[in-house]
Amino acid sequence: MPSILFIYKNQVLGEPFVEQFIKNSYDLEILFKDKLYYNQFSIWQKIVNIFYRNVLKNNSYPITANHANFEKYCKRSLKQLGNDHFDYCVVIRGDLVPEFVLKKARKISDKMVDFQLDGISVSKKILSYRNYFDEIFVFDKNDIKDNPGYHLKFITNCFFGKDNTDYMAEYDFFYIGQYLADRHQKITNLFTYLDENTIKTNPLIYLNTDRSYVNTDSRIKNLIDGTSYQENLDMVKKSSILIDLKRDEHSGLSLRFFEALKYRKKMITNNPTVKEYDFYHPDNIFVTDFNNFDRLSDFLTKPYRPIDHEITDQYEFENWIKKLLA
Repeated sequence: MPSILFIYKNQVLGEPFVEQFIKNSYDLEILFKDKLYYNQFSIWQKIVNIFYRNVLKNNSYPITANHANFEKYCKRSLKQLGNDHFDYCVVIRGDLVPEFVLKKARKISDKMVDFQLDGISVSKKILSYRNYFDEIFVFDKNDIKDNPGYHLKFITNCFFGKDNTDYMAEYDFFYIGQYLADRHQKITNLFTYLDENTIKTNPLIYLNTDRSYVNTDSRIKNLIDGTSYQENLDMVKKSSILIDLKRDEHSGLSLRFFEALKYRKKMITNNPTVKEYDFYHPDNIFVTDFNNFDRLSDFLTKPYRPIDHEITDQYEFENWIKKLLA
């Protein structure tokens, strides 16, 4: 199998990619395989931070220090590669790594591709790195239309491995995400509809918050320390319906849609573009602005409608990576 250098700064979300590369027998080298620590500063950096905070009244130094520490980490990681050469270099969110990393990776790889699993509007720096890549793939078709000079290509997210087990659902709804006031309001609106229609549910809703946040709804749980990707999937398995809240910055489909495909879960989302995809079925995916829930009660009573394997298989990692490397 081809040799691959894999570069992704987010080590938590990178885990399932690594597992699937190995499972599919790729000769894999992970650039960022040593644990990457944040907010661990040297004595000198701590002294400088005190000066910035107390004398200059500036609280931004930790960002500068983290950036400097990450660059040192990248240089150590590149040094560990030695004289290795690779058939492919697969980068995810190349805008998150220093340019010298991409420059080195380009020199030691026959083909180099990048996948942007966030919209270009929040990762525009990747466009300035276009010359390092043979292809840059985006998950939002609008990014191709809005950036015509960069020859971007479209590919969706994927799911990682097949699972034919029918899991017993413990929860009616599942959502996990960073706290934003708008997200909180959308979930509250959903609860209000369910209460007004006397629909009893057992939801599992997590919002990443800091310790100062005071939650007024016991059905929404504060998540301070985060979870691994596998822990997230374990909660997906235990749930009947997954909630997806689209970011305003893009219209691409999040990983949540493909987790739902893998585990045959229904979804509630405010991303109307899902109707354009071949796996969409109104019995499985309810599209709403989270203000108008007309016909949601009917949706909740309908069973999941199985999707043909010829459709779902194309979104599984084994086939997804072949498209990326083609």
